[in-house]
Amino acid sequence: MDDYQVHHPDAPSGHGDEVELGFLAPRFHTARFPGMQVAGYILSLILTLIAFGMVAYHWLPLSALVTVIIIIALIQGALQLGIFMHLREARGTIWHLPVLGLALFIGLGIVAFSIWIMLFKSGVS
Repeated sequence: MDDYQVHHPDAPSGHGDEVELGFLAPRFHTARFPGMQVAGYILSLILTLIAFGMVAYHWLPLSALVTVIIIIALIQGALQLGIFMHLREARGTIWHLPVLGLALFIGLGIVAFSIWIMLFKSGVS
């Protein structure tokens, strides 16, 4: 028996499929309930429903509505990054900054060029 099998008794020994399948079986007793993810999902749904209700039922004037929708979008983006993309769970967030900066640059570029194209659509036929 090698050192790995001494410290990990369920490790496959290479003698039969049942040993390897037992090693690969899920261990439900070690997994926790994903309470943070469920709460984040419910909060995301609530923020989406608030934004939809504000637009569908004209709860605010247009300028205030756009401002509130942008604030809700920023909150939901931070929520998505923090909970579902596991931004806080890495070795350090410094490694995420270049990737987030590039994603922000590409996303804002897509939005800006989409608005630019929509502004001049009447001149294109």
